[in-house]
Amino acid sequence: MARSDVFKRIKNDKLIEGRIQKYRLHYDYLKTCLLFPKEFKIDKSKYSQWKLEEIKKLKFNDWWKKIGSKLFEKQLDQIKEVRTTKQSNSSTFVEIPLDVPTEYAVEKIRKILQEKQMKIKSNERIRPLELQIYLESYLLKQKKLKLTQIANELRKRRIRIYKTHKDKALMNEDKLDNFLPTSMRYEVINRIIWRYHTNAKKILLNVCKGEFPGNYS
Repeated sequence: MARSDVFKRIKNDKLIEGRIQKYRLHYDYLKTCLLFPKEFKIDKSKYSQWKLEEIKKLKFNDWWKKIGSKLFEKQLDQIKEVRTTKQSNSSTFVEIPLDVPTEYAVEKIRKILQEKQMKIKSNERIRPLELQIYLESYLLKQKKLKLTQIANELRKRRIRIYKTHKDKALMNEDKLDNFLPTSMRYEVINRIIWRYHTNAKKILLNVCKGEFPGNYS
């Protein structure tokens, strides 16, 4: 992860543990569950601090400022010099010779931490673009659109996003050229859109249980 991304997530020695895009997607899926209560029964005990009534009324950015950021921040321990050989599952100790260049020492410490964190990392790697497309597909299906119409609408949305955001868009121009092209066979289009819809529904059911995105393969 880029250093600038990390510092954007730290304020007053408190760290937001995941990328905000993950929380935005979780919020969007949860809000969709709330829109269709007959189809999705939410385990409210999993969201006791999320303020579900507020989610119904607020856009994500407003909810995040008011409620969400406080739920997912973690107080950072201070980095300090220690004199001990005691080992622990949640920390590691390093010895730094005082005569090595600072840049070299920082790079070595970064490498050690990355290797340690990769071993204990348990959070799922999410794919924001795919998850967003799945949810868009599901919501379009609720409007009684045909699968081919959903495909056309999904493609139009990605084109609009690319034109507006350019380099910041999650789907670049090369991927956009191959995303649900109008030349694709009818049967293939239907199969892809149905998979999007199925995956979205599995994720929505996972969200009802307090899991995001959970297993949807």
